[in-house]
Amino acid sequence: MKDIRLVIGNKNYSSWSMVPWLLLKMYDVDFEEIEIELYQDNTAEKLGPYSPSLKVPVLLHNEITIWDSMAICEYISEVVLGGSGWPTNPKRKATARAVSAEMHSEFPVLKAEWPMNCKASYKLKPSNKLADEIARIDAIWSCCRRRYGDNGNYLFGRFSIADCMFAPVAACFEGYGAELSKDANTYMQTLLDNPFVQKWITLGRREQETLSVVQALHA
Repeated sequence: MKDIRLVIGNKNYSSWSMVPWLLLKMYDVDFEEIEIELYQDNTAEKLGPYSPSLKVPVLLHNEITIWDSMAICEYISEVVLGGSGWPTNPKRKATARAVSAEMHSEFPVLKAEWPMNCKASYKLKPSNKLADEIARIDAIWSCCRRRYGDNGNYLFGRFSIADCMFAPVAACFEGYGAELSKDANTYMQTLLDNPFVQKWITLGRREQETLSVVQALHA
């Protein structure tokens, strides 16, 4: 058994599972992946030994259990990566944490109307409220890359937790046909071109399980 185990849900739907999985992959951390199919009769029974909340993702490291994607990423950065999951510059680090926390706690309309679905290939007109949230994410992506990107591909120059938080959004934006500014679209393509993001999406598309829209909202 490996020291680090990550319990995730269906790759096609579980956006929050993608976040720490991507961080571990990008920093070449050896871990055991445990995938549990969500919303089945035995899902709670299977999650019980791992997750106090009976939700995913969950990280298990020796005797420590962490649930919630942001908490997992913070732990990985601090304990496993020596803090390198965030930018080293204090201002960049503070901004990266702020936009990550905003993505984690806000954008309820996006999460409700355009849930993660790697198989999605639509051109949907967003509601007014959703359009406002898309515009806010567009502004975050454009401003962070312009101010802190150092002409690099990611939000703060090198890859960080902030990019993990927005990777599922990039998949959603592509799947539902979001219209973005030039700068934001460039960043979206950067995330979609990431080999591990591509791998997650490819594996998600191969899954046979189908969840209802309501179930997918909580994946």
